[in-house]
Amino acid sequence: METGDGWLARLPPLVAPLEGEEVITLCEAAERFGNGLIEVTRRGNLQLRGLAADTHRALADYLMRRLSRHWLDSAGPAVSIDPLMEIDEAIEAPTGLLARRLREQILIGAPATLAPKCAVVIDAGGWAGLAGLSGDVHVRLDGARGGWVGLAGDHGSATWLGWMVASKLASAVLGLLGEIDMLGPRARAHHLLTDVSIYTLCDLLGCRPGAPPPRSGLYQGPDAGARRQRDVLDVVWPFGQVPALSLLRFTREAQRLGALGFAAAPGRHWRILCREHADIDGIIRAAREAGLIVADDDARLAIVACTGAPGCASAFMSTHDTAGTLSTCWSMLFDASVRLHLSGCAKGCASLDPVTFTLVGTARGIGLVFQGNPRGVSRLIAGDTASLEAAFRHLAQTLAGEGYTLPLAATSLDRVGEERIVALLRAGSAHDPGA
Repeated sequence: METGDGWLARLPPLVAPLEGEEVITLCEAAERFGNGLIEVTRRGNLQLRGLAADTHRALADYLMRRLSRHWLDSAGPAVSIDPLMEIDEAIEAPTGLLARRLREQILIGAPATLAPKCAVVIDAGGWAGLAGLSGDVHVRLDGARGGWVGLAGDHGSATWLGWMVASKLASAVLGLLGEIDMLGPRARAHHLLTDVSIYTLCDLLGCRPGAPPPRSGLYQGPDAGARRQRDVLDVVWPFGQVPALSLLRFTREAQRLGALGFAAAPGRHWRILCREHADIDGIIRAAREAGLIVADDDARLAIVACTGAPGCASAFMSTHDTAGTLSTCWSMLFDASVRLHLSGCAKGCASLDPVTFTLVGTARGIGLVFQGNPRGVSRLIAGDTASLEAAFRHLAQTLAGEGYTLPLAATSLDRVGEERIVALLRAGSAHDPGA
């Protein structure tokens, strides 16, 4: 895919953890063929940026020669499973085998003409990261007996069609993908739900409408409790991007301290499998030095940022630099209920979830969508990003002077209202909307 800084290579979802040398291979490939940046997407996929148009074949050959796994060979829809399920004590071996067999059957039988971003999620239980991952088809396994099949969402938002016995799961998923494919090359699951009733789809699958039980254990940031569970350390890539050389140095140091494998995960997480008696505290220190997020109170977790300029040709804002600047003061001004989204343009590629503050880059300056997403109507609050920190400091300090408690909560900002917030931000940035 072409972007502002060249072409982008997105790798398929991992099916097994990467060994340290395999991570180093990716880092070397990013330096050799790209611009030296590696990203973990919100869906937990790895991608390399800044590739020249004529190097994609050389990159593929380079990786295939050096990586012994089969995860680069997959074609068809992206099928996500937990690459660390074998070490998850909550997932029994037959359930893991069912998840892997189902993935293989989907990749073999799925139509070749599905939309490029069509995705399937297979949640085997245990670690809850996949429960929050949206898929055109979302499968929640019920042990090795079978599982629930849903469309167009994650565990909480999918339209659940019902429970299927294990022997019929593959044919059910493939049948749904076939129905989506017949709607056209750009069709996704939500189009199928618009055209076909749930009861008709249940008749097609031979099941009764029904949803799985609630899922527990969902979290956003690094799970401090999980650091000592099942020898897995969980950190987060800030804004989904890390320089390849920083990742390479961290990987080597983590290996020395006892890391055995690495796996990207949804929410831009990086899960590190450690041997028994590994120096977990040392690995955490090394991760912090590499710029990774290791604490669940890190202000960067409250900020969503797309690639932005100069990496995206559509962007009017350097989102990562701006996010780094604002993160230094954010937790002093706002509490964890106040989230910030920096979008280089109005497309909203990083997320369309509504947040308290969405800043959108435009040709005229920086616009604010309050309690919305980048596709809402933005109101200019600053001529450029340089004045944004001053604008938010002015907003918070003015409200503190009026009796509001710092850090400000989202409920306090709701009471203040959009009009007053826009006015205070404009005053703090010295922006005149009529100029």
